[in-house]
Amino acid sequence: MAIYSDKITFKLPSPAEVALTDNLVSVIQSHHRKSREHMFHLCIIAYGLRTHNLMKSKSGAGGNNQGLVYKPQFVDWYYSNNLEDVYRTIENFLLYAMAGRLLNYVRWQVGKEYIEHLPSSLTALYAISQILWSQGDKATDASRKLFDKALIQPIKDGSKNNAFIHPHVSRKDIDVWREKYSAKSSTKSKGVAIVKSDPRTIVIATIKVHKDLFKFTRDSGKKLHGPKLTDVKTLTEKLEKLIIEFDAGKSRFALDSRFDDVSREYKKAESPDFGKNILAKEKSKPVIAKKQLSKKL
Repeated sequence: MAIYSDKITFKLPSPAEVALTDNLVSVIQSHHRKSREHMFHLCIIAYGLRTHNLMKSKSGAGGNNQGLVYKPQFVDWYYSNNLEDVYRTIENFLLYAMAGRLLNYVRWQVGKEYIEHLPSSLTALYAISQILWSQGDKATDASRKLFDKALIQPIKDGSKNNAFIHPHVSRKDIDVWREKYSAKSSTKSKGVAIVKSDPRTIVIATIKVHKDLFKFTRDSGKKLHGPKLTDVKTLTEKLEKLIIEFDAGKSRFALDSRFDDVSREYKKAESPDFGKNILAKEKSKPVIAKKQLSKKL
């Protein structure tokens, strides 16, 4: 029996190589595990590099709120060795470093077993790290409790993925959760939470999509032309990622995404409830009394 090779050839696998066997499951899981481990290694290395290559800015204004900047020799080493091919810009390097800081914290402050609960997505790991360290500050008792709530406290029945943080949680889910619970845990007065308003109120751009997004064929419900929901999702994700990279953890910019609302309207347009309109018309018809009906007959 042919077995899918560990050495990649980029050839289309034969039917025998992708037969639905336990061996293929093992190969897939092995590659996934290696990919996850490699990602975590890159994050931990970035955390070490950042920790040991920061220095006080002579002007007092650094790249973060502690007034720290990278040492010139580190920046030279980074770009002269083409490490932007791995971490991209040095601003994006921060995402890896903060994800590495999170991994270190979970392993040594929470428990080794909880590493398996974390996602593999870089942006999701970075978003989770912000529960503990807003703007890169030190963790507080409040932020630790909030993090434990997200990572450990069950929110549903079942032994797998039953906490808020699990391997498939998205960056967007994390941001919504953090905003919700950070507001609840903010300073309270007379039993009422005082929620700090978001200062990012100036609209600098509006993204629009063609109206044919909601246009489907009436008989088959298929799209013949115009943008698709997948196009909207891809663009939204790219914009979110771009803002995270550009903002570098400074919370200066925010994307007000309406993808969920658009998604609901898209699905309604794709599968309209024609019976609903028929029922409404039937209800709107006047009711003729039996006596009146018999006279007409």
